[in-house]
Amino acid sequence: MITRRHLLASAAAFGACSLLGMGGLRADTPPEGPINVLWIIVDDMGYGDLSSTGCTKYSTPNIDRLGREGVTMRSAYVYPVCTATRAALLTGHSPQRYGLESVLLPGYAAGLPSNSITAAKEFKSAGYRTGLIGKWHLGDTAAAHPNAQGFDDFFGFLWGETDYYTHTKLVGAVNGVGGVEELDFYQNGTKSDIKGYTTDLYGSRAVSFLRENRNRPFFLNLSYNAPHYTRDAPQEYQDMFTGTTKMYDAVMKALDDSIGRVLSELDRLGLDKNTLVIFSTDNGAQSDGGTNAPFSGMKNSLMEGGIRSPLMARLPGVIPRGLRCNQTFAAWDVLPTCLSMAGITSSTLFEGADLKSLLTTPGATNSAPRCFRYTFSGKILRAVVKENWKLHYDETGDATTLFNLASDVTESTDLAAANPDKLAELKSDWNAWSATFSPSLGTW
Repeated sequence: MITRRHLLASAAAFGACSLLGMGGLRADTPPEGPINVLWIIVDDMGYGDLSSTGCTKYSTPNIDRLGREGVTMRSAYVYPVCTATRAALLTGHSPQRYGLESVLLPGYAAGLPSNSITAAKEFKSAGYRTGLIGKWHLGDTAAAHPNAQGFDDFFGFLWGETDYYTHTKLVGAVNGVGGVEELDFYQNGTKSDIKGYTTDLYGSRAVSFLRENRNRPFFLNLSYNAPHYTRDAPQEYQDMFTGTTKMYDAVMKALDDSIGRVLSELDRLGLDKNTLVIFSTDNGAQSDGGTNAPFSGMKNSLMEGGIRSPLMARLPGVIPRGLRCNQTFAAWDVLPTCLSMAGITSSTLFEGADLKSLLTTPGATNSAPRCFRYTFSGKILRAVVKENWKLHYDETGDATTLFNLASDVTESTDLAAANPDKLAELKSDWNAWSATFSPSLGTW
């Protein structure tokens, strides 16, 4: 159910970035020395699954802290599935550039090519220690392995999901029958049967990484598999909840606690003052515990519920406390923006833009479109988001719809017929983007 709290939390009107209350007036000391970068990426979490975005089943004070102490990007977009979003984050490009629009399954030959420009390679070339903890999902070939893509340290799994305790995945099943459980857990290139709950393991390893690299710049991608299925949680967390969503709630609470331990270690080491922290989900929740309220749609759709992320960023002295930004920001903008904020000059021409101003400056705006294409279950979907407008197209059904997200967050009222000029404008934006591919992704 969409509540008033959800509607207030979403603040979907596309106004300029603004400060929330007096918290944004507090002046932090600008950071000294190199800027560290920490990405915290969670898996299949819905927009409405945080206290700050409307959840009342449990509290997420640690994740919400990042928004209180930094900026909340209320119109941040990802892809509707894991692989595509992770490709966009790591490369600064739409996932189609690397043929990673859809989910990779174990054994697929596809993956990030060996010559890919990645965040890890960019930061490593600038003298940073680079680490990936948790989920990869960008290929399991030697060329696509995290260590081959610029990560000095890898502690986690390669495929799209893993059991929270056994760290295995059922491989080779046909229609849910047969197959074998294969271990998918690595320390760099070595498969390791490490015991423990994944959320706890990743948090503990992140704390160790921070301690090991406290005296040199680092880029850490902390990529939890929570709250992705198949879910499990320590009994003490399960005992906190009742009802049909108790396991999802327990997984989310354990996740928030783990993130809290990592943030507390940043504080203890004095690294919070010069570490840019980015938090995001990789796509919306499915209809099995999480919620994407107040939006419609879910994972595997280009409706807002599938692709809107409650992205937060914190860097004291650079990002004002309590900043709320309603401007369009996409996953492929994260890398060029982070490089800019770290003061790193790259020779790479990214498709994503340096949108540092949205994270740091009240009143900043972005009028550039962000275009999406996604294929799922035989359907080819397209979308264009530009300011407060969204164009959606189902190629299979030849259905074009236009929404004003400022007044219609649930995408329930089609305004295409009443706004032919806006319809033509967004179609032109799509066609211009599509033409940058060879072959093009089609015309609208």
